[in-house]
Amino acid sequence: MNNSLQTYQSQWNERLPALPGCKLLSWRAARQKSMERLLQIGLPTQKMETWKYTSGKLLSQRGYTLPDPACLGLDPEDLSPYLLEQQESNRLVFVNGLVAPFLSKLHDLPPGVRVESLAKVVNNAPDEWEPYLEQFLTGPDQGFSELNHALWADGAFVYLPEGSRLEKPLQLLFLTTTSQNPMMTLPWNLIIAGGNSQAVLVESYATLGQAIHFTNSYTSLVLGDKAQMRHLLLLGESPFAHHVGTLQCTQTMGSRLHSQLFSIGGKITRQDLHVTLAGTEAECSLDGLFFAKGEQHMDFHSAIHHTHSTTRSQQLYKGILDEQARGIFNGLVHVPSGVEQTQSQQTTANLLLSDRAEIDAKPQLEINSNAVQCSHGATVGSLDPEALFYLQSRGIDFATARTLLIHGFAEELLQRFSPASVREWIERSFHFGGVHA
Repeated sequence: MNNSLQTYQSQWNERLPALPGCKLLSWRAARQKSMERLLQIGLPTQKMETWKYTSGKLLSQRGYTLPDPACLGLDPEDLSPYLLEQQESNRLVFVNGLVAPFLSKLHDLPPGVRVESLAKVVNNAPDEWEPYLEQFLTGPDQGFSELNHALWADGAFVYLPEGSRLEKPLQLLFLTTTSQNPMMTLPWNLIIAGGNSQAVLVESYATLGQAIHFTNSYTSLVLGDKAQMRHLLLLGESPFAHHVGTLQCTQTMGSRLHSQLFSIGGKITRQDLHVTLAGTEAECSLDGLFFAKGEQHMDFHSAIHHTHSTTRSQQLYKGILDEQARGIFNGLVHVPSGVEQTQSQQTTANLLLSDRAEIDAKPQLEINSNAVQCSHGATVGSLDPEALFYLQSRGIDFATARTLLIHGFAEELLQRFSPASVREWIERSFHFGGVHA
């Protein structure tokens, strides 16, 4: 057992009695199983195909400590750079992995809609949410997921009853502050959308200051029949942060998921997205746009499982890499035998701004049925020198011409981000217009 696992096991032993749900035997046993599996399989290594380009050791070598509950003295004004809308949007805020009610703002929620701390929900009614205990991903490459399941202390709980509709975007904001020792936070978010419900959900991660920290997040998303969800994941943590995240979504009949990712922060980022289309006429659209520079390392994996006939999926990921940055995209579409009339399109396009930047793109199709329409493609290129020359010949300086071309490459995905406040927030918070010049 390596030192990191020993540290996490020690912290688990110390904190287990106080962790959410542990007064009930089933929740305590679930955490016990996750810790046992973690100790058995360890954290992922580059010997595993799914972790070929990213070392789990690099992500865990510091032996991060868990945060202690404390009043951090933050004011709502401290949130301004990270909010979608200053006045009207609803938000649930977490600081160092724990809910911060005094920074949150929830009003005018439809009847029956619940937006709360998951720790509070589980402690108040552990029996009610017990069925979701065993719906996590498991396997030899899921060490970080097991770590999350064993040690999570809080997260967001969102419940949309049948037929409900959120008129305003809901932001789940996760902030990490500077601490004396490198900190690890492990939020588990449980989002349940009942039949015919509709919502726009924004899950965003940021750092106050330039802290060294590790975020290990897990979001469980369950869409009922004909539910519609737009889920945005915005990753903008400090350049010294490590981030491992998993979004697991299960969709039933006629449901629609539009997943949108924008990533610009972190030293090492690994984000997995697993979607199961578990009902006829279910469909998903996965968009991703990431920008890496310096020595940033960003690794994105997706897996879409068409388990029912007449399901559809579409995926478009674009990467922009500068200086010595490295990016990875691995997208899998799986259609088992007997599943027919499915449609799937998968595309990744990448722009290298430096001779030292690297991208590894691997779209995959595993098709075991004949009556399907599936395609995939990957491109890697650099800025067109003729286009640069043309813009400069029209009196535009080199830096501006370069920025214009980069924006042109990203514009297709930027325009898909919705509502408009999200696009404006990306421009404002990440200074997208100036990072490339």
